[in-house]
Amino acid sequence: MAQPITENSAPGGPSAPRPGTPLLSLRIVTATARRVLTQLRNDRRTVALLVVVPSVLMVLINQMLDSRPDFDRVGLSLLGVFPFTMMFLVTSVAMLRERTSGTLERLLTTPMSKLDLLAGYGLAFTVAAAAQALVACATAYWLLGLYTPGSAWLVVTVALVSAALGMALGLLGSAFATSEFQAVQFMPALVMPQILLGGLFVPREQMANWLYAVSSALPMTYGIEALGEVGKTALITAKLVRDVGIMLAATIITLCLAAATLRRRTGPPSAAARRARRVAPVAVMLVSALVMADYGWANRMYVWTDNAQIDALKIPLVAPATGTLFDWHATQGVHLRANQIVGYVKARSGAIQTIIRAPSTSTVVHNNVVSGMFVTAGAQLAVAYDLTDVYVTARIDETDIGGVRPGQPVDITVDAYPGRTFTGLVWQVQNSTAELFSARRHDTSTGVTQKLIQRIPVKIAIVTAPDTRLIPGMNVTVKIHKR
Repeated sequence: MAQPITENSAPGGPSAPRPGTPLLSLRIVTATARRVLTQLRNDRRTVALLVVVPSVLMVLINQMLDSRPDFDRVGLSLLGVFPFTMMFLVTSVAMLRERTSGTLERLLTTPMSKLDLLAGYGLAFTVAAAAQALVACATAYWLLGLYTPGSAWLVVTVALVSAALGMALGLLGSAFATSEFQAVQFMPALVMPQILLGGLFVPREQMANWLYAVSSALPMTYGIEALGEVGKTALITAKLVRDVGIMLAATIITLCLAAATLRRRTGPPSAAARRARRVAPVAVMLVSALVMADYGWANRMYVWTDNAQIDALKIPLVAPATGTLFDWHATQGVHLRANQIVGYVKARSGAIQTIIRAPSTSTVVHNNVVSGMFVTAGAQLAVAYDLTDVYVTARIDETDIGGVRPGQPVDITVDAYPGRTFTGLVWQVQNSTAELFSARRHDTSTGVTQKLIQRIPVKIAIVTAPDTRLIPGMNVTVKIHKR
């Protein structure tokens, strides 16, 4: 309940705090949070929207995507998008009710500070977001089999930060609406651009430079990328910490802007609010049209894939005969010359010694044996690569291979060297799919087959890569220019 107006209350505005009053009152914060949670608990439809709907949507998406890697990627990103969207929607409507019902007016005539009010709302919706994130993650991991190298608790943490960001934007957006319908209208203006440009549907690397710059300025982009880091590695990387830090900073800034709107207001909306309501739908439609146009233009001009690695000529060193290996010095990291003697194989009788020579100039990257071991003819003793002539092997979807021709220029980015782009040329398009000679075929003896998109290996020569050490197996992203 709102406290009565005291003698310290300023007419027409919030009261000044009494001398000695703490900036943040734990009692007022918990009371505000309890009131908001009670309102949410009594609204069953809101509870269903927060807790049940995200899990149902995850199940539907799992059924739509019959490929496990696709669901792992999309489902993981949605675990951050759902709290962000739901918290924006619920917070904007709830705060608008506070404004239009007069509750906010009464609260601001009491000794309650703006920080108390915002902290109370933040605490309440953090509890609601935690419940939503836990239920959605439990559904994704236990029921749908979502796999991430990183811990599920990291996913929950990023989801909570995303929810806090959505809550802050909802508090800010409610200041520019006069009805619940108008509050919902701000969802496309403040939420949809962040989802469209965050890399969920179109990889950011495929966007035009100006759209990439816009997406870099949107905080939810870093939430999607933080979840992507959890999906790549079990480590808490510097990039993950940076992305979460950026989201927290954006949340604090947005809360400060929202606090500036917490003031007593009478009469019709201001001219700025009316302009914002008129401009918002047009801005959303414009951003959506630009994203779709950019995506269509990129599809016409480029073939893009991140299913690519640095590669080189593989040179296996095999045993020429059966016997005991001795004088073996083709250890890992050793540089070999063509026809160089790397060891001997002595037959059991001890009378015959077979020389082992390096087939060509190369560098040993993996060694399987040591002197004194018994080896059989044809056994692989070590693996070497010709590191003087590395190239890229990209696996292009069969639906895109029609636009790939030898000689086309290629933009190459290596994960080990972020921020640097190398140039290359399409060298060779393989005349078979990557799966044709794979040990794992999807043929079935029952005649029931699962149609999967096949990928065709494409060799790309690296034209310029100054001052870099490229090692076979490094992850690469390529963008092939069709024209």
